[in-house]
Amino acid sequence: MAGWDAAPLLARIAAGEGLQLDFKQRIESARKIARTLSAFANTEGGSLLIGVKDNGRICGVDPEQEYYMVDLAARRYMEPTPFFNSQVHPWEDKLILEVLVPAQPDKRPFFVKEEDGSRRAYVRVHDKSRLAGAFLEALWRAEKHPQHVFYRQAEARLLTYLQQHPSIDEATFRALLGPREGWKARKILIKYTLIGVLRLEVLPDGERFSLNQTLSSEGTLLARP
Repeated sequence: MAGWDAAPLLARIAAGEGLQLDFKQRIESARKIARTLSAFANTEGGSLLIGVKDNGRICGVDPEQEYYMVDLAARRYMEPTPFFNSQVHPWEDKLILEVLVPAQPDKRPFFVKEEDGSRRAYVRVHDKSRLAGAFLEALWRAEKHPQHVFYRQAEARLLTYLQQHPSIDEATFRALLGPREGWKARKILIKYTLIGVLRLEVLPDGERFSLNQTLSSEGTLLARP
């Protein structure tokens, strides 16, 4: 294509896969590619370069055939259907299809309809897509609604723990509350994440929470030193 500068695209490919970039030699399964679309839409958005091998080598594809598979993935195997754009990049005698999926926080969670009949949401972590899990699905639903936050004994135990430890996960907080109040753990973590008291870190094996702010005994939010 005359006048087209391939340098930016080649630089992205050379940098390798990451949080917002994934390579595919070609699409073999619409359902599998739906998991990548779900992960991008549920996280920070991203681009799928089809016609590029995992090692960054450009192999090229038939863009129309690959677009059909992406569209099939989004419409047949996802709920709700995510928005995406596409464009074709020429390189030498080959063509690369780029599928751009913006972050869509107002519509998430985006689920994939799995073969066993279940619906599963995915999230992007580093250069991989993993199952989002029950906590993130609940968080995404809750972010659409106003949060009514309380500061009681359970919340105080969480903040006291985080003043003494760098982070906590849901299982540890549940155990900290004990069998009678453990059921409150997820709701408290969600509320305090959404109002900015907690910082959520999504890791390959789960989620961890650290303190952005502390709550004084009078219930006033104070900046953490």
